[in-house]
Amino acid sequence: MKTHATRLGVLLVIGLIAASGLAVAQGSVAPLGIIPEPTPQPLTVNVWTDKSSYTVGETLTIFFSVSQAAYIYVYDIQPDGIVRLIFPNAYSQANFVSAGTHSLPNGMYKFTVAPPTGTEHLQIFASPVDLGLAPPYFGEPFPMAASDPGSASVQIQVQILGIVPEPVWATAWTSFTIHQQTYGYYQQSYFYPPFMGYPGGTWYYLGGQWHFGIPSSGWYWYFGFDGRWHLRIVFHFGTGGSEGPPSGE
Repeated sequence: MKTHATRLGVLLVIGLIAASGLAVAQGSVAPLGIIPEPTPQPLTVNVWTDKSSYTVGETLTIFFSVSQAAYIYVYDIQPDGIVRLIFPNAYSQANFVSAGTHSLPNGMYKFTVAPPTGTEHLQIFASPVDLGLAPPYFGEPFPMAASDPGSASVQIQVQILGIVPEPVWATAWTSFTIHQQTYGYYQQSYFYPPFMGYPGGTWYYLGGQWHFGIPSSGWYWYFGFDGRWHLRIVFHFGTGGSEGPPSGE
């Protein structure tokens, strides 16, 4: 994905294609190749989204089901290869869930689809024991696991193999496509950043990426102490400048 949440521009872990060619229910190679493969066992997990295709600015809902109570980890592999852990996250850290079907987001946050466009992947991991894949603290809402799928794959593999005795675990994945909005540039500027903010934090969109701070001119988002995003605009006249009033969203 890319809520936007998330970044979902959502948001997973396309990993190294392992020599074993790890396959999943979709009948093709899983985005995150892990060695060894999960051993056949009663634990099963599945993941899907509410749509198969999204336009930048739309919100996205993730569904997953698990056959028994388990710790859940969901990674997002963006079209540009960046891998992020989107569950657990800074807003929802309790990732031990009961058997059955669940949905994300499951708190006061949302996943908003953001650039880059293309195919985005989500991969889920489930285990009756804590695999230790979440950071000890969240320095950002949806922490980046790696700048490329290969590195993320190795990190996850090392973490799982380092647990003694070897844990029971299962994995599944899904994918969706992201399309650009077909109407003007200024309309695109109005969608929320793809993550929740911190009070006082400001973000603006430039050059196909989100940047923290305030642009020299133009639109930006301010996350207020009321827990809401506010749209602001910076005007420059000569060498000076002024800031337009916030627009509550």
